[in-house]
Amino acid sequence: MSDRLVSVGVPVPGLGRLTYRVPEGQPLPPKGARVTVPLGGRVVTGCVIDPHARPPETGTLRDVDTVIDTDPYLPGHIVDLALWVAEYYAAGPGDALAIALPPMARRGDATSFRMVKVVERVTPADPVSPKGAKQQQALALLAMAPEGIPVPALQKAGVSMPTLRSLERLGVLRFRDEVVERDPFQGAADDATTLWTLGARRTDGTDGLGGQDARELTPEQALAYRRLEEAVVVGQFRTVLLQGVTGSGKTELYLRLAARVLELGRRVLVLVPEIALTPAVAGLFRARFGRRVTIQHSGLSDGERHDQWHRIRRGEVDIVVGTRSAVFAPLAGVGLVIVDEEHDGAYKQDETPRYHGRDVAVVRGRMEGAVVVLGSATPSLESAANAIAGRYDHLILTQRVMNRPLADVRIVDMREEYATHGADVMISRALWDALEMRLSRGVGVANRCGRRSLGLAARSACRAKPSS
Repeated sequence: MSDRLVSVGVPVPGLGRLTYRVPEGQPLPPKGARVTVPLGGRVVTGCVIDPHARPPETGTLRDVDTVIDTDPYLPGHIVDLALWVAEYYAAGPGDALAIALPPMARRGDATSFRMVKVVERVTPADPVSPKGAKQQQALALLAMAPEGIPVPALQKAGVSMPTLRSLERLGVLRFRDEVVERDPFQGAADDATTLWTLGARRTDGTDGLGGQDARELTPEQALAYRRLEEAVVVGQFRTVLLQGVTGSGKTELYLRLAARVLELGRRVLVLVPEIALTPAVAGLFRARFGRRVTIQHSGLSDGERHDQWHRIRRGEVDIVVGTRSAVFAPLAGVGLVIVDEEHDGAYKQDETPRYHGRDVAVVRGRMEGAVVVLGSATPSLESAANAIAGRYDHLILTQRVMNRPLADVRIVDMREEYATHGADVMISRALWDALEMRLSRGVGVANRCGRRSLGLAARSACRAKPSS
């Protein structure tokens, strides 16, 4: 019996594990490595599930076409998580493994990093005098940057490639290739931090930039934090439902708990339900914890997802913030998983594999011995039932920070609105008047929405303004 058989998951809906033979001369791929394999009349990229597969009872074995990775591309614990998803949600293993990979890797790209040529100054063996103002300008710029300057930056400064090549021939500079990270925070981090600055102080008792101001935690916050801290210090799996009214300071507890987990040498995974929420939440974490925070969600470009995924895999990231697919981030040593707004239906994937991000987060916490915090002002029925049954710990925050009153709630019967104003009205008269009043004061209705965008959203959301 050959010992060069591997079990592979391929991204074909409903298709189970397939067994292939690794030809002599090809390296044996480990668990989590990518391979290209023949499937019918085409070649697809799959992921090795079992590097020591048994031969099938029937059928003809085909050979692996190419071994892309000689080392695991997907960490073993992520492969195991994806296989659990495939089994629990009745999906093919290749489908579940595919969502754990960045888009470029699903196509089998071996090298997807963006490279740029960098120029650095060198001292030639024989002294050389540059000729011309452009050459002197180039050398002056390089003298101020010992680490080198990317060619595009020099070209923007007016230094052409022919000038650089002539200086290379003179032996006074050299070129090198360097990887340029596609950073999703570039140009957006300041905006995200600003948005949180507008609201975090008022709702969470922080300064909005990740630091603490003079206020202490409320008694409820302090008690909840002590309970949560005890859980992460023990370092064992536990799921905690953190139920707190809006403005009770759940986000501040997330930040403080994340800091404690990092002190213990472990890492943090934060899930939010919507892509639109990711920059603001990530901006807050990044403001407090720096560049070792990154994001993962489908709204990023393929290049950004690829580069940040590899940063996570290389261990350059301590905190990952993202939507449901970020539950598969290749983060090692996770000690805390936070699922914010855990009740939100957006955590449910509506295509194969139809997994629920919140539930997979709990399973990942169990696999890694991490504390899972499910935060919500209105918990889902499932989480509430688990808390009542004692499967989840239950912490409750009933008061807003600084004892601010809860928002007034008014129930409007839209049937009366339709009867009065017609069926095409989507915003009630009461809501319209409240929006107009807030806008007239120059005050945003929500922390993340300014006056102009809110006004446009309000007007585009209704086809006809309710008449007086």
